[in-house]
Amino acid sequence: MRYEPYQDEYDAVPTMTDEELLEYFLYRILETDEVWGLKDGPQWMTRNIDGMQTLPVWPFKRFAAEAAIGEWQHLKPAADAMEFFIYRTLNNSARQGLTIEIMPRSTGKGCLISPQRLLTILEGTMHSGEYTLED
Repeated sequence: MRYEPYQDEYDAVPTMTDEELLEYFLYRILETDEVWGLKDGPQWMTRNIDGMQTLPVWPFKRFAAEAAIGEWQHLKPAADAMEFFIYRTLNNSARQGLTIEIMPRSTGKGCLISPQRLLTILEGTMHSGEYTLED
């Protein structure tokens, strides 16, 4: 199993639409069984975008590490196992009123999705063995 993006997909990420980012993120976290974020100690980093608190996440350490610049330079990339992310992180995020921010871009926000919607997609994918964004 690989734990780094292929160069062509790495090069494509900055120009992906929100839907493409979500699809890419889902495929890769299902492949690697881990989700990356930036942490300050045990706490996942959150940020405010347009009045909503978001939890930025990435499918590979490389993306998270490259995001740890500027105001985030003191943060460290850290991974959660897929099952922990699904059942603990997403549920906690929903209770806290956070929005999941998939792969923030250097030019702006990432794909925004509710923790409940992401949980539904991931659970459906894991139970059916097939990936779909449709309800």
